Amino acid sequence: MGMILILCINNKKLFVLAFALVLFTWPSKLHARDVYVRLANANSYSISITQGMLAMIDAEGRLANIGDSAQLTVNGGYVSIMGNNFLMPVRISGSGLLEFKGRTYRGAFLITQRGGLLNVLDVEQYLCGVLPAEVGANWHNEALRTQAICARTYVLKQSMNRADKGYDVVDTDADQVYKGAGVETAKTNQAVSSTAGEVLTYGKDLAFTYFHSDSGGHTANIQDVWGQNLPYLTGVPEVVNYKSPVSTWNAKISASKIQSAIKKVTGSDIGTISEIQVSEVDEGGRAVTMTFIGSNGSKSIKASQFRTAVDPRTFKSTMLTPSGGAFRVENKATPSGLVSQRKPQNSNSGLTFEEEQGIARMTSEGVFTTTELVDMLTNPDKRSKYYQIGLNRTGKPSQSNQSNSAASRPSNKYGYSIEKAGNDFIFYGRGWGHGVGMSQWGAMAMAEQGYTAEKILAHYYPGTSVRRIK
Repeated sequence: MGMILILCINNKKLFVLAFALVLFTWPSKLHARDVYVRLANANSYSISITQGMLAMIDAEGRLANIGDSAQLTVNGGYVSIMGNNFLMPVRISGSGLLEFKGRTYRGAFLITQRGGLLNVLDVEQYLCGVLPAEVGANWHNEALRTQAICARTYVLKQSMNRADKGYDVVDTDADQVYKGAGVETAKTNQAVSSTAGEVLTYGKDLAFTYFHSDSGGHTANIQDVWGQNLPYLTGVPEVVNYKSPVSTWNAKISASKIQSAIKKVTGSDIGTISEIQVSEVDEGGRAVTMTFIGSNGSKSIKASQFRTAVDPRTFKSTMLTPSGGAFRVENKATPSGLVSQRKPQNSNSGLTFEEEQGIARMTSEGVFTTTELVDMLTNPDKRSKYYQIGLNRTGKPSQSNQSNSAASRPSNKYGYSIEKAGNDFIFYGRGWGHGVGMSQWGAMAMAEQGYTAEKILAHYYPGTSVRRIK
């Protein structure tokens, strides 16, 4: 038993009462399924509650009723309010939804010893604020169920690896987007409840369920992006034709900004950049290595590193396409990025007559391996995929566009140069995101074609299984 101070702040007057009760034990976790989401890291926070009063308790067990709104200042290990200091960490809760920066939240707020503001809540409640922010309530139910399992596994896996950070995830796409209780819908909440406790595992372990918006036709190998070697995160082709808002994109980036990004990655200043080459692509046609040639030398770096350094919201993906080439279309209808014009007779390859001629030309030039040629012969429906791969390796536009192309000529049969316009470089590409794991728009397309959440996850994370945890 001990003496606990209850401080009531009302109408800017502080009243102090004291009584005896069992000393409060500060928990490291409320229970195993709580999630700690970092919302902000600042010197002060303005918070409120939708109904009732805010209650605060600090690390010394001091309780305070701080009204229906409060301005809290972080100062030297303490949270200050109206001249009163409370030892961090400080937990804030109430009977209504908590409010911060125009959003409402379930659970509690926690101001950590490092001064960060966290939302602490049950993992299932957390997911209800993730799904509408990541994919939207109008998506197919199986796509929503897929996202729920994926997002649940992701946050639980991250919580096992971030003890040193003091939180599990952030609320942005640096992890997965979370917008609190205000975005919840009945449909997305149903997808969460219908998959309650379901996670994706590889063997006995939780899988790393990285995901992204749109693969552009083929997902990435995690080793090419982050250097890890996980057998269930190798690149896979999209199996259903689909169109997303970022099916195609282009970005004009100044040479000086690119130069700064290269220096950020390598620590070297290569001077004024004169040429950029896509010097290595993977089996799906995604850029793996880019070479930058400048007045002070040249550097080859991972395309994924360059994307992150230069601006991932502008440079949307590493699924780059040759400038001026066949992929520069606005009405892309297939994962390969090609728009059908004239279909050859008696063909199930999905290619036009001109594209079939292109396959033959690239075969004679030795663009494809023996294994790929055998695969094309035994699986004609894959010829569209190999036409895409061939174009990315050679950098050649389709025959119909070749005469009007302004693209730089390819430096070799495996890569191509990026178009230069004055002091800028123009990048063309497909999809959005790092490309590792599940493509959200690809999963949506599969769901619309009748694939279950379990089948969708098995495709993007081969070798994994869906299991229910207690």
